[in-house]
Amino acid sequence: MTLVERETGYRVTVGTAEIENADAEMVSAAPSHPAHMIKVSTRCLPVADYIVASQCVIILTLWSHPQGVPMFRTVPEKVDYAVRKAANHRGLAKQPAGMAEQVASSLVAGLLHQLRSTPVEIAAVDYCHRECPGLRDLQIDAMTRNLRRNSGSLMPAIREMAPPDIWTHSQIMCAALAKAWCGLSGSDAAMLPYKAIGVETKAQKFLNLWRDSRGALGEQYVQTVDDWAVELGLKSLYTWEFRARQ
Repeated sequence: MTLVERETGYRVTVGTAEIENADAEMVSAAPSHPAHMIKVSTRCLPVADYIVASQCVIILTLWSHPQGVPMFRTVPEKVDYAVRKAANHRGLAKQPAGMAEQVASSLVAGLLHQLRSTPVEIAAVDYCHRECPGLRDLQIDAMTRNLRRNSGSLMPAIREMAPPDIWTHSQIMCAALAKAWCGLSGSDAAMLPYKAIGVETKAQKFLNLWRDSRGALGEQYVQTVDDWAVELGLKSLYTWEFRARQ
């Protein structure tokens, strides 16, 4: 937290919230709210110190880009097309009227969220493992929880409902995070379900794209998101804006 405050010029506030599908919520500082706000899920209080540290790394990553703080902006007409295409998948067509497009919208939004969040999550896992050895036990617990939650999307019911490309692309990104953690933890257990569905090679390629990126952490992050998006056919669905650091 001290490093974030020194590097960005804004203080960090920490609280808790009832968050179901994530370990934390973070809002980066801006003139309208002059503080970085981190809220830890009440489910994750036993590992809160690690969660806060990882969120601080995410802030440092975003604020290190030389062009400013990168803002991931979706292109509405492109996203709408992707939603309509997904809604026509036979698994969703079985849903009640109006439900297919609602579920498709959620799936597309979730995939784009993964695209922009997984590379910076890998950066945080790497950084904390290297720079915060005192948090190793908490990191193990937190990553075990995180990877277990991700593996929930492997359930047959989800696979049958989701369009194949969306489901597979999501699993590749989940597997890239799992593979990054396996390399640090020394255990390959987290990769076993992804080996079973045949995405390990692609996950390794995605991880290599992160490892091979260059520049400040923020530059590596943006480059990796763009490289992954090209691989997944998602590059036209978003643009970057850079907010000036003040």
